[in-house]
Amino acid sequence: PICRARIPPSNEMVKTLRAYRAKKQQLEDNNDTSSEDYHVVCGYLKEVERGVGADWDGVTVLQDNDAKPAVVLPDYIAEAIARGKIRSVLRWINADRTEDRASAVSAEMMGLTALMLANLESNLTLMTLLLQLGADVNYRVSLGYSLIDL
Repeated sequence: PICRARIPPSNEMVKTLRAYRAKKQQLEDNNDTSSEDYHVVCGYLKEVERGVGADWDGVTVLQDNDAKPAVVLPDYIAEAIARGKIRSVLRWINADRTEDRASAVSAEMMGLTALMLANLESNLTLMTLLLQLGADVNYRVSLGYSLIDL
């Protein structure tokens, strides 16, 4: 019966999966496969893949045909957010306006967006700027948390 069919993953779960895969690929491209970061990313990726399912067919709940893969937030930008270096963050976002960098997702920080990281640091100035640049306020991490839940 249809009621016993597996429920497809949410868009947020898929975004997190793609962000971790992109981060893993980035580390592999840099021949950084023996670092602790690589092993941490692989662990997170394995956990997310377990949640999405090995037999995932590409369909998501409430699938959006316009969906693009999440932009991966580099570690040095996540660190700049934590240190309150607003200029560095804005310089990175404005370096490529064809990507949705204001809504970039961190592979290291459980799939949190730049806006969520700024919120955790109580950096209202950066949060305001990210919102003005179009940061996605409705984004949810794979565990279901949104900006308001943090």
